[in-house]
Amino acid sequence: MTHAPATTPRLPVDLVTGFLGSGKTTLINAVLRDSAFAGAMVIVNEFGEVGLDHLLISSADDQVLLLDSGCLCCAASGTLRDTLIDLFARRASGSVPAFDRIIVETSGLAHPAPMVASLLGDSALVPRCQLSQVLTLVDAGNGPSTLDRYAEARRQVAFADRLVISKTDTAGASQIEALRQRLAGINAHAPIALWRQGESPAHLFEAPEAAPHGRGADAAAWLRGPLRPQYADGSSEPDAHGSAFRQITTHVLPIAGAVDWATYAAWTQALASRFGPRLLRCKGLLALGDGAAPWAVQGVQGYFAPPRRLPAWPGGAPAGFLVCIGESIGRDELDAVVSPASSSPSTSERPSP
Repeated sequence: MTHAPATTPRLPVDLVTGFLGSGKTTLINAVLRDSAFAGAMVIVNEFGEVGLDHLLISSADDQVLLLDSGCLCCAASGTLRDTLIDLFARRASGSVPAFDRIIVETSGLAHPAPMVASLLGDSALVPRCQLSQVLTLVDAGNGPSTLDRYAEARRQVAFADRLVISKTDTAGASQIEALRQRLAGINAHAPIALWRQGESPAHLFEAPEAAPHGRGADAAAWLRGPLRPQYADGSSEPDAHGSAFRQITTHVLPIAGAVDWATYAAWTQALASRFGPRLLRCKGLLALGDGAAPWAVQGVQGYFAPPRRLPAWPGGAPAGFLVCIGESIGRDELDAVVSPASSSPSTSERPSP
């Protein structure tokens, strides 16, 4: 009697999406601290010239894979596919620890459609893994205005299998309920959960039953092939990311030496006052105060959170910098506010990938 060959179980893949500043890295940190995710492999897709999110993630290096300045957003990109194929090969050879699920943190500007399509239909991926869910975070405080301004944010909501309202301490109960109703209007199929820092995220990764994978309002049109490039506006725009995407640029400002607290306060006040919500994201590492240890600084649409002290400089050598992701903001404008950067060696400026 012959026996059918044993099949290897397909591993679940969770796509964590959400607009810039929605709390994805905070959620990933919580995942990596939770014993329920001990067998998970996390892929971090950092948007911009400097991969910073992995420096803020509290985990052993062998559980986190950084796609340094990779692009997981456009239909023509094979980055995720190639990364997953390579990851499975390394798992088979023993060069990475065994893992039983994969969690992908996408760029804050990523369009989920190409990734969903790859996981659902790519012949090299389907035998190895399966899409568990698209989990989209929406900031309770900035979520409504972000949805108003950015089609990318609405698309992320439309593709979600589960919606998570994050940073619930930044909004009142009536605001959260209004946001819940708005999200349900965009995507009636996805359950909506509330989550805040300090809570276990385990329940957020229990795959919703019959996850629709893109059945939200208008999502089916985005999935029907051929896939449109991200941010396409319906015109014959030849640029792979369209004109709207070109307005969002990443600038890396090197900050040499220590920065006193008064100067840092003046910087953040000036950035918030001058650019407001156009400064989509500002994050970096600075030597604040005595300069003995680095501080992680983060801002979202003009709001800056209290800096967080880190135990040591990554790599051992102090190297302060700010990464600013903005809408129609020039490098010269930033240099005028953050003055030490203008006297430091300039890094290249380019449209975000």
